[in-house]
Amino acid sequence: MEVTKVHDISVLHFFGEVSFMEIDHIEKTLASLKKTKNNKVLIDLTSVDHIHYVVIKRLVDNVERFRKEKGDIKLVNLNSDTRDLIRFTGADQHLEDYASISEAILSFLCNVDYNNDVVFQ
Repeated sequence: MEVTKVHDISVLHFFGEVSFMEIDHIEKTLASLKKTKNNKVLIDLTSVDHIHYVVIKRLVDNVERFRKEKGDIKLVNLNSDTRDLIRFTGADQHLEDYASISEAILSFLCNVDYNNDVVFQ
């Protein structure tokens, strides 16, 4: 896993297979980001072949914690197998996913109000 920053958004780049063996490292990284008030996180799955369902479940748990702190964790560049797994587990009700990093970054910078107007933060 590699971490980069874009403004106040941390981008975690995952590679290869993301199994339950990596979840401790992922959660330590997320806890460290949260502790330092880096509450906006993108998880880039461009180079991921497979992600284990346990990792998805634990990401959902972390999303809830980040949202309590007015942050979020969003997914980027899911392959079709990962998208299917997220739907199958019901995690699509909790995890937002985007087709590109730039689209995901814009989602952090803009909010939509109840009148469907875009509000920039």
